[in-house]
Amino acid sequence: MNLSKENFDKAKSYILNNASPIDIAWFKYNFEHHDADIFLKALEKYQFDTGGFGGLFYEFDYQGPCLKSTEMAIWYILNLKEKPSANLPIIQNMMNYILKQYLPGIGNWGDVAVPEVNNGVHCHWVRYRGNAITHIDDENERIKQYDPNEKVCFAAFVTYYSEIVPKDLYLDIIKYPIEHLIRYWDMNSPNYKKHIFEEGTPYDFEYFQWFIHCLKEKDVAEKLTQILRQKPTSFMELDYARSKNDYVHLPCDSVAFTDNVVYPVVKKLVIESIEYRMKLQSDDGRWALGWSLGSGEEFQKLQVLYEANRTVAMLVKLKQLGKLGKHIQN
Repeated sequence: MNLSKENFDKAKSYILNNASPIDIAWFKYNFEHHDADIFLKALEKYQFDTGGFGGLFYEFDYQGPCLKSTEMAIWYILNLKEKPSANLPIIQNMMNYILKQYLPGIGNWGDVAVPEVNNGVHCHWVRYRGNAITHIDDENERIKQYDPNEKVCFAAFVTYYSEIVPKDLYLDIIKYPIEHLIRYWDMNSPNYKKHIFEEGTPYDFEYFQWFIHCLKEKDVAEKLTQILRQKPTSFMELDYARSKNDYVHLPCDSVAFTDNVVYPVVKKLVIESIEYRMKLQSDDGRWALGWSLGSGEEFQKLQVLYEANRTVAMLVKLKQLGKLGKHIQN
């Protein structure tokens, strides 16, 4: 089952008429010119003097720099077909920003939002929480309390470009996600936390894939890969119909990359779920979220941008999975 040319063209039209400039640039990179330099020039427009990015996330209208928008910039860079040079200013400045935000006292990063997010339109689940960061003296306790949700993607970027990170700092940053997985996610570990799999929350599982994908220590990466492969469906919604009107993560959502560490063991489910989602394409070409960001005109503007972003991502994944057919030459 492949997406028809008619439906591809509908999606393309929706993207070009509704998407933000960065999503249009991402579409053109994947389906037209394939030139990473052109795309990076588009991405640079969202980078501030601090090295952080703004305006890349659609669950709030704050356009200034923050870790959350910088996370989205990392996603784009990791999904480029060729790794950009570590010598590029966009990479150098981005790394400086990320390292300055790192908190050695907890072995992690803090809030991914900034106070200004709360002053504008924002979804209730994405806001600056203002939690005080308490230094944790004991390293083992820092490992135990490690929060991978969103934040481990910054460790992924650090290991992806470890050649421009001071060695001691690099080793400190990667130690916490590695040890947290080994101690608390491995079913063979005496410290195994059974509730991680029983509760089935997808976020940590998905972000850890970013980290392992980038990890240069291949023997460690292989060990972590086997841990993530133990019960991958615990983090996936297998009742595909729920995605029509609810915020759920199907297998095609939970697997972050088609060449990632988990994909080989859930390939059948990924294909099944993305074929199901193909059928949910709207008449106007978009793939709707299935849930509302909020009520009012400003939330509707964000909803349109988010759904255009989702539509680009859907086309890219369909291409990766060979679901576009010969009618898409590029």
